[in-house]
Amino acid sequence: MTDTGLQNKVVIVTGAARGIGAATASLMADRGARVVLADIDGDLARAGAESIGRGAVGFGLDVSDREAFERLIDTVESDVGPVDVLVNNAGIAVTSPRVGEQDPAMIDRTIAVNLTGVINGTVAVVKRMEKRRTGHVVNVASLAGVMGISGLSAYSASKFGAVGFTEAIRIEYAGSGLRFTCVMPGPVETDQMVGTSGSPVVKLVKPEAIAAAIVTAVIRGKDRVYLPRSSGVLVRITSLLPPALAVRLNRLTGMDRVYTDVDYSARAEYVNRVSAESE
Repeated sequence: MTDTGLQNKVVIVTGAARGIGAATASLMADRGARVVLADIDGDLARAGAESIGRGAVGFGLDVSDREAFERLIDTVESDVGPVDVLVNNAGIAVTSPRVGEQDPAMIDRTIAVNLTGVINGTVAVVKRMEKRRTGHVVNVASLAGVMGISGLSAYSASKFGAVGFTEAIRIEYAGSGLRFTCVMPGPVETDQMVGTSGSPVVKLVKPEAIAAAIVTAVIRGKDRVYLPRSSGVLVRITSLLPPALAVRLNRLTGMDRVYTDVDYSARAEYVNRVSAESE
């Protein structure tokens, strides 16, 4: 069954070869959208599009490359149609006990993918959407974008930036007919969480649940989405606490160990893949 809110809409999803992106692209297609899967692994994106069928297409894309993103939008608008929805989902998360111990190149890559990629995609589509006075940009950030997370300092910085960027452009384009949604999930059951530690307050969310929330946000025009809602409330409250109290709360709940006390052998495949993609 299709949903008239997305029927025949052209939707681009970045980071669409795996996890949240793959689930979102599939669900968008289920709702009748014409889906474009973009991923740095172009072969996997094309395979994903073939699996989805229904006119879905896949492309290779490094979101940190501004010109490449512009070319992708040009190609999609020429071959598929005007872009109605862009889901900036591509992201990486490499842990390190302390930022001083992390490879500087990986810090740069984290910012380039998680923040610069969001900006590149948004800038590329809003110029076209504004002329048509319609369009929707969904930026997938994180609860780590409203609360610093130990072991994920560069990731937190990138997601704080994505949240701030989305909030700012929503104001800039008020009255233009464009909509902007910021999605802030907690830890998701993807490769990014492999080998991390548990915590009583951490509940892994399925990629399909994030995909469903994204689709709903587009159909209903939601500005902000927190998942799970309970974690969203906790994180927002914690972010208002005095820093010293927030540090103590992180220790009491075990949140300070989730991304610092990790099994690096279990994470090796993911880290090696992300490192190779950045070369």
